[in-house]
Amino acid sequence: MTEQQPHSPASRGLNWKHWTAIVVVLALCCGGVFLMNSNFNNPTGTIQSHYDRASNLDEGGGKAYTSSLSPATVADQIDDDAEAREERSSGGVYYLQYSKHIVAVSPYRGGSKILVHDYRSGYNHYSSVFILWGWSSSPPSPFRGGGPGSGK
Repeated sequence: MTEQQPHSPASRGLNWKHWTAIVVVLALCCGGVFLMNSNFNNPTGTIQSHYDRASNLDEGGGKAYTSSLSPATVADQIDDDAEAREERSSGGVYYLQYSKHIVAVSPYRGGSKILVHDYRSGYNHYSSVFILWGWSSSPPSPFRGGGPGSGK
């Protein structure tokens, strides 16, 4: 009669605990990748849903919208809904900087004209203003700051 050897834990394969751990790790990794590639501060949805499209006012690669409200009020509303990385004004025009967009809100017929540009076309269109502020011609990183040792 041959004596049966007990199976070692390694020879039994993966049990439900192993598979659960693998699924959890994969879900966390996929969620992290999704969050890193998401831009929660995108102003386009807010602008499209709250302001009137005026394609006849498009300029410099930007899409135009209008509002009866003042430029300061419109810029504040847009910034409240989709927080800009930076907001500046010059000559009555408000500029909102996002990681993928530049929004310019200017006076127009007693209200406002809103121009939404992708970052590069907006920078090119308004570069004479942005150079003075030190805004980069490359879109800013969606993440602020860095960890230990960054910037060295």
